[in-house]
Amino acid sequence: MPLVGAVILGLVGLWVGNRVEETTRGELAARLQTVLQADINALRLWFTERQYDAKTLASDERIETAIAELAALAQHSNATARLLTNSAPARALVFYLKPLLEAQKYLGYVVVATDKRILATTGTEEVGTRAPPSYNLFLNKTLDGQLAASRPFIRQTNLNQRIDGPTMFVAAPIKSTNGAVIAVLGLRMRPEKEFTSIFSVAQIGQTGEAYAFDRSGLVLTATRFDPVLKTLGLIPPGRTNTAILNLKLLDPEEELRPGDPPAKPRSQLHLTRMAASATMGNNDFDVRGYRNYRGMKVVGAWAWLRDCGMGVAAEQSVDEAFQTLYVLRRVFLVLFGLLLASGGAIFGFTLLVERMQALGRRNALTARRLGQYALVQEIGRGANGMVYRARHSLLRRPVAIKLLSPDLTNEANTARFEHEVQMTSQLTHPNTVAIYDYGRTPEGLFYFAMEYLGGIDLDQLVRQFGAQPEGRVIHILRQACGSLAEAHRIGLIHRDVKPANIILTRRGGVCDQVKVLDFGLVTAVHPGAADSPGFKDVVGTPHFMSPEAVEKPESVGIQSDLYSLGAVGYWLLTGKTLFDSDTVEGLLARQVTTPPPQPGERLGRPVSPDLADLLLRCLAKQAEQRPPSAEALEQALAACASAGTWGWSDAEEWWKRHMADIETLPPATMAEKTLVIAPRP
Repeated sequence: MPLVGAVILGLVGLWVGNRVEETTRGELAARLQTVLQADINALRLWFTERQYDAKTLASDERIETAIAELAALAQHSNATARLLTNSAPARALVFYLKPLLEAQKYLGYVVVATDKRILATTGTEEVGTRAPPSYNLFLNKTLDGQLAASRPFIRQTNLNQRIDGPTMFVAAPIKSTNGAVIAVLGLRMRPEKEFTSIFSVAQIGQTGEAYAFDRSGLVLTATRFDPVLKTLGLIPPGRTNTAILNLKLLDPEEELRPGDPPAKPRSQLHLTRMAASATMGNNDFDVRGYRNYRGMKVVGAWAWLRDCGMGVAAEQSVDEAFQTLYVLRRVFLVLFGLLLASGGAIFGFTLLVERMQALGRRNALTARRLGQYALVQEIGRGANGMVYRARHSLLRRPVAIKLLSPDLTNEANTARFEHEVQMTSQLTHPNTVAIYDYGRTPEGLFYFAMEYLGGIDLDQLVRQFGAQPEGRVIHILRQACGSLAEAHRIGLIHRDVKPANIILTRRGGVCDQVKVLDFGLVTAVHPGAADSPGFKDVVGTPHFMSPEAVEKPESVGIQSDLYSLGAVGYWLLTGKTLFDSDTVEGLLARQVTTPPPQPGERLGRPVSPDLADLLLRCLAKQAEQRPPSAEALEQALAACASAGTWGWSDAEEWWKRHMADIETLPPATMAEKTLVIAPRP
């Protein structure tokens, strides 16, 4: 019987081994692609931030004026390099730019005319000369009126002589009053710094690495193995030398070792499988294994970023990637030997597996509990956590549990999470969500319990049922004013008033009762407010942020909440947001500069003038032109002609008619995330 069992176990083992190997390869592919995507997202975000720096400097009126004068001066036939260098605009440009570049740690700048002649630069020797061809990595796009960021490259003079190490530029166009591009402002930085660090954050294991490369296969980032590459002769020796633009992704056809001569000269080698595929524009992965530039067998995932003109790869050695699989194989061999020695070992192993499975089930049950609360169902998910419907074990009452995501548990998020509890717990207004409890599990999960609000948020309300009657809009806004008024009286500003943070529910038999929630971004307006988490951050939801919240977040006050509430009312009344834009930057710019359309225009039918005018007062660009307080806004709403046309009986009838639809709605997805941008130090 042990022999029969061994044969059966052997066959099962082969099948299981194949299944485990397939699963392992699938998980490995997913892990590699996740790391790769994280690097790509971080890279795009970094490029966006650097382009924003260039745009900010280019839009500085002093800098813009100096460059415009310099461009105009350069058009004269007698505009020599010396004249340009010693001109008043050039000196003014140095005066304005130098402290800003030093503060943001840029190495220097260059100003290039539309004919690609250098008008000004950190070093004066290039003034008056034509920009080298390598500058086309950012010049062509910027001269078309777009922001641009180059990949790393070697700066060269017009005689094709290298003048320093690897460099990068981010650039913005300088435009005349008629919108035509008159020059380009480029900011220079070294790729060894932040650009390389992007790829050092998300790496797998001890042998994993992520890096970027250009169309020819030249590496654009330093690697964690630069010291090893020097011993192998793949990059020049020297303390400051890195793989950047020194290492080409060639397959050596064998694993390279220090001191061993290569099998072939590098001139006869071809790109690695990954580099050859990526430079052809392919996005792919390989978990079967291929040789990397050191000849080591690796698995990897890669992508070609056409807009950036570079490829990105994430790799890990095969030995480390399949270490768990190798361990499982050895364990199986040991168990197979034990079976041959004694059939009883099989029985003992079975008992052990059963006990482990039982322990796993108990752990799974424990994972659904937080202190005295049993989690029932996830009902919402946001940027930093999730919300569950839960039940108190002793009181048996339903509650909503907000849980800080384990993956996002860090000092900043924990502080913001605790801040939300502390601020919300001070509020007792019936239209504000009530906090019951706060805790932390032994495993380190932060959570707090609040009243469970069955119903529908205002985002879902409009998306599911369309624009709302004027009377109902007023009915809802007046209740929200009550909640905000209490917060404002004790010196608290919500800062994230939006439809998804206002719930319409039934409480104690009363329908259409409003509950304002998610005070996670609340800040105090009294002295010491700067100690509040995120006080100087740009925070909020783009469609509902006030102009001052975008431009001067430290000046946010009571009227900022009223602007957001006016935007919520506009959403309820018209079924549309104030503005539309394909980018967050464009949307925020419109919040600052563009007056919103008349509600009637967006709705497509007339709106009562008093209500339309009141909402547009709330949406005034200047805070002092808005209602002075939430109480004043509530009184103005009550005085509107449509006030009172929607009462509790109308609400009860509506809820009876639509309750079945509301109960079938999926949990809130919080599709429009709260924006949090911390200022740079």
